[in-house]
Amino acid sequence: MSRFRMYPTLAQAEQMLLHCAHARYVWNLAVEQHAHRKPGRRSAPGFAEQCRQLTEARRDNEWLAAGNADVQQQALKDFAQARNARFTSGFGEPTWRRKYQHEGFRVIGTDRVPEYEPDGSPRLNQKTGKQVMGRLVVVRKVNRRWAQV
Repeated sequence: MSRFRMYPTLAQAEQMLLHCAHARYVWNLAVEQHAHRKPGRRSAPGFAEQCRQLTEARRDNEWLAAGNADVQQQALKDFAQARNARFTSGFGEPTWRRKYQHEGFRVIGTDRVPEYEPDGSPRLNQKTGKQVMGRLVVVRKVNRRWAQV
C-alpha cells in the first residue's frame, strides 16, 4: 500500500475531512445493518445491495449526495473486505468508526481519460495505432524529494 505525506491548503483539508465524515457515516451504516442480523432473519445485504442502497440514500439525503460517491463506495468495499477477513485477520468483526479517532478514506485512482494533441486530434500510439489513455490525476515532479498532484 502506498502512503504519501500531504500538505493541503485549508480548503483542501476541509474537503478531506468531509470525505472522512462521509466514509465514516457509510461505514457505520454498514456496521449497523450487520449488527441487526439475527438467526432466523434474512441475511445482511452484501456489497452490491449496499451500493444500490447507497444510491437511494444519496437521492434522499442532501448532505450525503454532496459527497464523492467513489469515496463512499470504497468505504463499503473496505467494509466488505473487513467482513470477509474477520476470521483470518485476527481483528474480528468490523466495529464503529468514531470521529477524530478513525478518520480516513481511500481513493483508488484507476480512471483513465483519452489524451489529445494540442490541435485537438486524438493522440495515437505509434506501434498499435490505438488512442493513448492517460491518467486523470497528473503528478508533476518538482525536485528529487517533492512532487505535486
